[in-house]
Amino acid sequence: MPDLEDYSGEFRPDLKLTDFSKEALVRLLTAASKMYLGADGMWTNVIRRRYGDDVALSCSKEVWDTNWKQELRRPTQAMNIQGNDIASMFKYFQIDPGFAVMFDIDFELRDNGNYGLMTVTRCRTLEYCERHGDDWLLNLACNELDKPLIAETARFFNPKIKTTILKLPPRKSKDDIACQWEFKLET
Repeated sequence: MPDLEDYSGEFRPDLKLTDFSKEALVRLLTAASKMYLGADGMWTNVIRRRYGDDVALSCSKEVWDTNWKQELRRPTQAMNIQGNDIASMFKYFQIDPGFAVMFDIDFELRDNGNYGLMTVTRCRTLEYCERHGDDWLLNLACNELDKPLIAETARFFNPKIKTTILKLPPRKSKDDIACQWEFKLET
């Protein structure tokens, strides 16, 4: 039986995810990623409305400080990503449901894998914040969460990976990149 391109046909009581085509599974993963980040955004906005920005900032940081290890562990185990180098870290970033699945990212490895450059060329969170003029949320996402968590992710893979932020929002024009990160493995 050919792979299913969608689930528009009859109900199948014995359906398995493996019955779907790669393209259908990518669409499903993208939808799940949007739900995942969307739930975080909704939660943050509810806390902001009810308790104010300070409480929302504190709660959001606590949630992500706790959650990031699970977010890191589950996909790396599921995809058998092993290693303690920049390439292994980039593999994780490529499949992270809350990151590369949702954003357009260019990766570059140089110097025998001891140097890496990660450039986010399209960030839907940044686009949302720009559309809504929400500088508070932009600061939360980029400075309060991504800045420390991306550096922590690098240290998780190898404590000798040093992270340098080359560019963070705001950007001067919509044609600019969203952000850029440099990673160096000290030998």
